[in-house]
Amino acid sequence: MYTIINIINRRFCFITLIVVLFTSCKKEIEVIQKKNPEIVLDANRLAQPIISLNHDTVYLLTSNLVRNANEELNIEAGTLIKVKNNLSITINPNGKINANGTQENPIVFTSDAAKGTAGSVTGTGKYWNGITLNGMQGTSSGYLKYVRIEFAGGNFFSSAFVLKNIDSTTLINNVQVSYSIISPAFEFNGGNFNASNLISYASVGSDFLLTNGYTGNLQNLMAYRSPYFINENSYQVAGMQIQGTNTFPTISNLSVIGPDNQPGTKYVYDYTDSNNSGRRIAALYITNNAKFHIRNTVLAGFPKTGFYIDNPSTASSLRLGESDFTYSLVHSNDSTRSFYIPDNLLVLSPPITAKDFKSVMLQPQFQNKLILKTLEYQFTDPYNYNYGLNPQPKQGSLLLSGANFDGPVFSDPFFQKVNYRGAIGENNWLQNWTNFIPLQTNYNN
Repeated sequence: MYTIINIINRRFCFITLIVVLFTSCKKEIEVIQKKNPEIVLDANRLAQPIISLNHDTVYLLTSNLVRNANEELNIEAGTLIKVKNNLSITINPNGKINANGTQENPIVFTSDAAKGTAGSVTGTGKYWNGITLNGMQGTSSGYLKYVRIEFAGGNFFSSAFVLKNIDSTTLINNVQVSYSIISPAFEFNGGNFNASNLISYASVGSDFLLTNGYTGNLQNLMAYRSPYFINENSYQVAGMQIQGTNTFPTISNLSVIGPDNQPGTKYVYDYTDSNNSGRRIAALYITNNAKFHIRNTVLAGFPKTGFYIDNPSTASSLRLGESDFTYSLVHSNDSTRSFYIPDNLLVLSPPITAKDFKSVMLQPQFQNKLILKTLEYQFTDPYNYNYGLNPQPKQGSLLLSGANFDGPVFSDPFFQKVNYRGAIGENNWLQNWTNFIPLQTNYNN
């Protein structure tokens, strides 16, 4: 059986027989995993209408895996699938994926690269293209729960995990996408499905891209940046990027945790932008006529910008009350751009400036708060990239209270009526199934 990794902190100490003369302690990470038999998923094995993958076998995918109408991919909890370079998994309309992981035994899709060598950052070029669900209204594409997708997103034209025109009958929860190499981690492209407990970690592009008329409900989303990874060639990099006419999501309990000036953060180009160049870098970036309901959200540690709007129609919908951003906490390392809109953007009349936008969003009726230092959030251990991260708020953190679900939009039964703001409260849903150190994980090699 494939077992989730265990992280063991060893301490090596030099001690005399009678008296402790000197103690030198060093922590190491040891990743333990039971060795399982491995079989190849080639074109012949993938020709069956129903493919079932079992937890006691490791699978090496050597051909693109496609499920068309009336075909299924069924995956047991605890199953490990390793994918060769440049390949993908695609579920087309009326096809299904049933990925039934658990908190103790998640399903893992990862690169076939040896430990520590996956991803273009290491110079090996070991990455795959990811998973795409092409749906259709009125038809379920199946479900994914307790699933990890690692070292994917190797195609400029397709994100690591794409959900396109997916119906609300498809169930998506507890999914982690890590080290999306080129493109965004999650892409919600049209459709009206709902999803919860999603995390993007160390993506080089945007973490969540909502586009092309997506209109679902989302709760407990975390975009977790690493200071070492960002797409230098992308015009938009955001923890949450919402764009496009008819795109109108309803979001509660989003957390975006940026690099926060940690060692490795680059500013010359990566985390700066220019109105003239069109580059946009922000924790939350909304544009191209999109509308939104966003509440109980935490933005933290993006070096230059927190909440960014650069489109007149998008800004007007906020000013007219068609869109709303409320009960949220906003931080940027540049506090003058915590709430940012380009000066003289035509929003009805008269034009407004970034200073005006900030003043409006901090009016008492919206219950938003400007945070000057991320220390105010009291995350437990947010920047321990080598040994595993812990973004859970400490006892007494202002994040553990202040959420609000009043009104017809957020009273929808989909939303859990929690007290905390941001993605995590006193119960940490990240425990046991996520992995923040996949580069240090030996996946059956």
